[in-house]
Amino acid sequence: MQSDPKRLLCIALLCLGAIYVFRGGLNLYFAQEDFRGLAVGAGVYPRHQHLWRYVSVQAFMDVFYPLFRDRPWPYHAVSLAFHCVNGALLFALFSRHLTKQAAIVGATFFVVHPALFTALYWQSARADILAGTFALTTVILALRPGRERWLAVPSFALSLLSKEATVSLPAVIALLAWWRAKNETTDSAPRGTSRLLAALFLMSAGYLTYLARPREVGIAIGFDVGAAYAIDFGSSLLRNLLTYVGWTVDLAMLRPGLRFVDRQNPALFPFAVGVLVVVGLLALWPALRRRGWLVGLVGFLLLLVPALPLRNHAYRYYLYLPLMAAALCLASLADVLLGQTDAPRTHARGNAKGNRPDSATKHVSHASWVAAGLCWLALTWNGARLVTQMEKRPSPVYPGLMGDPIVDRALIAERAIKGLRAAPIPSGTELVFIMRERIALMARIARGSGEEPPPSQEVYPETNVRAALFDGTGVRALVSHVDSVSFTSSPGSPAPHRRYAVYAPTGEVEVFDAVSLDSLLRSSWVSQW
Repeated sequence: MQSDPKRLLCIALLCLGAIYVFRGGLNLYFAQEDFRGLAVGAGVYPRHQHLWRYVSVQAFMDVFYPLFRDRPWPYHAVSLAFHCVNGALLFALFSRHLTKQAAIVGATFFVVHPALFTALYWQSARADILAGTFALTTVILALRPGRERWLAVPSFALSLLSKEATVSLPAVIALLAWWRAKNETTDSAPRGTSRLLAALFLMSAGYLTYLARPREVGIAIGFDVGAAYAIDFGSSLLRNLLTYVGWTVDLAMLRPGLRFVDRQNPALFPFAVGVLVVVGLLALWPALRRRGWLVGLVGFLLLLVPALPLRNHAYRYYLYLPLMAAALCLASLADVLLGQTDAPRTHARGNAKGNRPDSATKHVSHASWVAAGLCWLALTWNGARLVTQMEKRPSPVYPGLMGDPIVDRALIAERAIKGLRAAPIPSGTELVFIMRERIALMARIARGSGEEPPPSQEVYPETNVRAALFDGTGVRALVSHVDSVSFTSSPGSPAPHRRYAVYAPTGEVEVFDAVSLDSLLRSSWVSQW
């Protein structure tokens, strides 16, 4: 079978767009929960013992840690490669029912969407990317006509074990199977999928039952407001829905309010309501319905269901899976607007007599390719523009820090680890972190400055550094000779194996023993910090 040059070109453009938009993530260091897997690989942290996200948390590191060790860029490259694969799979899925021109517009919308910033810049968010890869594979396999469609069962299991966000995927597959059967014009439509769908629904129900047992899962899930994954079936449902709808459509991020912040955004609510009204009215258009507009809309809502009741979590990258369904809506709209007929898979194959396409058909085809190319260019430019803004945005509150917490904490962790690795740290060290501004204030007070003592509670820059290093787990994983790590507001009593890591809010760190720290407190230049 000869390869289709246009298909290969479309896939190449999708990969190029994704790499160009999210290339900055390749240079980012580890941050926060990223250090968990590294600590397991280094033998200083226990293995992940639960089924919850086992594939993305533990199995991923089992495969790649022996290859990459503690070098961050290869891990980011793997995540970006999986994201490109997802774009190619989505394009292949769309182009089975729509033209290639429409398919590339929809797939581009997904692969360069700025809402996916965190998914590509933060290693721990690879769970969404891997879940998306196995979800798309499950869909493609489940819709096949032969017995190989049963491979969708293990594929779906891998998707669930990557992230539980795919629990509603069987309903989406059922919707796609119905749409395909309704519009199929050949005898290749899969039959007898009811048993497969029943198996997939049972898997979802079983996994939801497992997640409902927090002790078995190892995370806090429940109706308690303080739980990490607190469930709220009240106002949070609507507020989350409107926020996610707004994030999906507001590609230029022009809405007022919390522009780059991941939380429920009331400023988006009126805009989101208008979007829902418009997409509902467009669903009345028969040409759009035939091309899957309604399937994409309902699929978007189904894939969003797991994130809607989360009281304490409203993150843009939670749209990773729902954006795939939203991309189908855009692809179906593009198929209509680019001048296609009601038979989207036959419009460019020739006239009614089976001859070569006439000049009018060629003209429409060429024009539609130009339009699709311009859409790819505009979406890619917009995604790169906003992703760069998010990456480079300084903190509006704390000078020297970055506005995005993942970028900020990755930079902090990189500086801290670099400084600690350069310091002479003896074996068996108990490392105590203390912020240099506290040391400077203590030194001034000791010389009778009359200033108020520093607060005993932790302030944000201290919390930020501690979070960046995952409560010191990152230090234990990447810095040899460190046996324990703690964060404190005062030096305390000296100990034989204790060393003090005096750090700046931006992550630069110097290591002192008790004697040198005492000399530091007595020196005059320390007050310049």
